[in-house]
Amino acid sequence: MFKKILDPKGNFNAKFGLKLAVAVALLPALAFSAPAVGKVRSALGSVERIKEKQKDWSSLNVGAKIYQADRVRTGIESEVIFGLPDGSSITIAENAEIEMTNLLEPNNEGGFETRIDIKKGHIDFAVRKLQERKSKFVFKTGTMTASIRGTEGYIGGEDVFFAGLKTGKLEISSKSGQTVSIVAGETTFGSDSLVVVKLASSGDARFAKKIEKLLAQKKPVKELLPEIQKADSSYQEQLKSEAQAAAEALPENGFSVSTTSPVEVCDQGLMVEGFYRTSDEAATLILKVGNSYQSANLIRAADGVAHSFAQKVVLNDENGLWNVNKATLTFMGAGVNSTKSVDVQVNKACTEVNSKAPVVNIVSYDSLRCAANLSVSEMQNDAGVVTIAVDGTEKSEESITKNVQSRLKLESGRHEYLIKAKDLAGNEAEVSQVMGCYPKKHFNVSVIGGTKQKMTPPPVPPEGFADIITETLQFRIKLAENDPELLYKVVVKQNGKPILQEILSQIQNLDYQIPVTLERNSVNRFDIEVTHKSGYRAKARKVYEVIGNVR
Repeated sequence: MFKKILDPKGNFNAKFGLKLAVAVALLPALAFSAPAVGKVRSALGSVERIKEKQKDWSSLNVGAKIYQADRVRTGIESEVIFGLPDGSSITIAENAEIEMTNLLEPNNEGGFETRIDIKKGHIDFAVRKLQERKSKFVFKTGTMTASIRGTEGYIGGEDVFFAGLKTGKLEISSKSGQTVSIVAGETTFGSDSLVVVKLASSGDARFAKKIEKLLAQKKPVKELLPEIQKADSSYQEQLKSEAQAAAEALPENGFSVSTTSPVEVCDQGLMVEGFYRTSDEAATLILKVGNSYQSANLIRAADGVAHSFAQKVVLNDENGLWNVNKATLTFMGAGVNSTKSVDVQVNKACTEVNSKAPVVNIVSYDSLRCAANLSVSEMQNDAGVVTIAVDGTEKSEESITKNVQSRLKLESGRHEYLIKAKDLAGNEAEVSQVMGCYPKKHFNVSVIGGTKQKMTPPPVPPEGFADIITETLQFRIKLAENDPELLYKVVVKQNGKPILQEILSQIQNLDYQIPVTLERNSVNRFDIEVTHKSGYRAKARKVYEVIGNVR
């Protein structure tokens, strides 16, 4: 397979053929417990939805939730925009039909998969890039499948596939394994073969409609290429003319917005631009974003002449504006009150937007139940990955879309646990703690030589010599794990008086041989008590009877 790249003049060097299956890099979506729904942010014209196992279509309105297996269709001059919890957005263009095959559905690799089947028409997408590699965001048309990684553009086509990128990268693969890539500023189209062309309008939603109409003519590629390039140039001129016309067509008191909606916000912030005209010196033009930002008056001159305005707003989690989806301009003056809005798509993978790192805590742990309670906060309206390592070895990796509380099962014994969280923008936080898992288990202490032993003492030594009778007390602590690390304390008492006490790290083995001194003509009682870290105690006793007073 060969990649065909065309410059604006239409020159290219090769082409490739394929019966298409498009596969692209991965978009992570989320784990622990992600909500498997989208939400309608905007609906214009005729927008309908039919749920799984239902027979009738019903209207779909702003605020409605989209569930897995829903089918959505739009009429002529209609569209619907819905968002996902990770900040991604999907716009279903006019006269289209799609099926939500999967929405943030857990897959077998420990990640999530969102799969959208384009039955008719095309969609515009702004897919957010996550850190986690195990999840997928997949679009499917009648002829191919495309997985997206942090990309913005459009995709569609029933008989003739087409896709254009404003940002990101799309890697297209044939069934034979050959691949070709398109990047930002490139558009690809074809059925039995694909052509890749550089266009200034690649990824633009309105331009996608023009591409769709041209491809519907089903002309040969050689005829389509100049028409598509001409459409690209014409569209760029159209954008310039629209901006100029907006300024010239302003009413005596009013304004227009030249910022294309929706606008993606990253590290450069939100920029809203346009034109205004007024003769009222008391007129105001105010920009509002969310509940916490309001600009000063953007009107600088009230001379009846058209003037431009531009206002930049920083949107991030620090100022609480990173979850907005609209910016609203309101003009008041000369008896006129008008409002216009711009749709906003905040890219939470940008470090200047998403600057607050997650907070990870080990809230508590129970060594008897072998469980720890974890929390990850500062993740509301964000998404990220949580990894857990034990003694330096990674054990699990999960994705999350919100603040979570989870219960971690601890491994037997004493280990160091490292919990790390990374959000969309790569901000990291971690916490480590040594925790033990010691479930209560029965064990016993075995005394060597029996629990009772009668002894004939040696002759009493002559005066001036010490009268000492020595013996070796032997016992074994029988643990199923055969690991002294599980013990908390070992105590040995002789006739009620401690002669040995070991705690935690002092306990090095399970077999004891202790030299002891016995008293003549008496019963010498040795009490052994072993405490497990779970709190369970095992006891044993050894009695030496030393009777007799022989010289």
